[in-house]
Amino acid sequence: MRHLILMDTFKGSLASKEAAEAVAAGILQQDPSAIIDQSPVADGGEGTLTVYAAGGYEMRTEWTVDLAGRPCEVMYAQHGQEAVIEVAQICGLSMRHETDDPFLLHTKGVGHLVQTLRRKGMTKIRVALGGTGTTDGGLGFLHEMGCSLRDEEDRPIRFHTNPLVETQRLTCIDAPFSLEALVDVRSHYSGQDGPAYLFGPQKGLRRNEIEYLDQRLKEMETILKLENIQGAGAAGGLGGAIHAVGGTIVSGAQSILTYIGFEERLRKADYVWTGEGKVDHQSQLGKITGEIVRSAGVAQVPCLILAGIVEEKVSGALDCRSIHVNQPVTLDKEQTFARLKEQASIWLKELSREKG
Repeated sequence: MRHLILMDTFKGSLASKEAAEAVAAGILQQDPSAIIDQSPVADGGEGTLTVYAAGGYEMRTEWTVDLAGRPCEVMYAQHGQEAVIEVAQICGLSMRHETDDPFLLHTKGVGHLVQTLRRKGMTKIRVALGGTGTTDGGLGFLHEMGCSLRDEEDRPIRFHTNPLVETQRLTCIDAPFSLEALVDVRSHYSGQDGPAYLFGPQKGLRRNEIEYLDQRLKEMETILKLENIQGAGAAGGLGGAIHAVGGTIVSGAQSILTYIGFEERLRKADYVWTGEGKVDHQSQLGKITGEIVRSAGVAQVPCLILAGIVEEKVSGALDCRSIHVNQPVTLDKEQTFARLKEQASIWLKELSREKG
């Protein structure tokens, strides 16, 4: 039997590659003759650089500033004149310090890094969005890209607060190179499915701040002509900002699946294994797990999902199981690996019995 294993990260426990290795170990424990095909995957968030590095991109480092303006050194992937960056390394939620006010955090560092890479000769830059701690509509990014952000007295904004608060007039310019936003959500720039309401609470914003920032996002949405643009709300509105300077918004999951040659590999598989730390409603709205299940269904290849927590099963999967046998508990790296291996072995044994 041929098994295609494409596991997303189990945040806080296992990277994508390690999760796939755990599932492979479980399969081989049950069937030593099994043929394994595995790759790290991501959907435009954490782990995207690993996918490109596995495909031949070279990992490099560069300096920029984080979501509070502190200098930070980050990794990026490069192949020729193309580069890939992960915004989670620059303005990720995990970058926030306890003393940081979530209302004031910005995306200037993303724009700074993009401009640095442009000066280094990059002609195409992919920006992997996901896991950010910012809700500035991407205005910090636009400032660094050379756009004009001015206050109510027609002066350049000073970043004394969230740039969404200060900016009253905004004039954008088109980026003179190819810019692509890899998104893992289809949210709009404002509204109930926009970044303020949808992700503001987990970023530490208070209710009144969420309502205020959403109102400002709505005003910027009109100025930037982002109405009805899916993915514009990704990364606190950074997706929309990239679109505003002539960049394109694409599905991170689909882009990465194309990059790893998923369709051709799928045709050779008898089973597809995928999963992530938590499977929920969001998993079917552009996340890598849902996209793999959908494509496997079209190809009529059974797809099995192993997750840390299962809040809602993904339609089209053969089954979706949690690695927590009894109740959710906090697992470390070794425990998560062992549980994935164990459940994969048990599941394959059940499948073998059903086949005869």
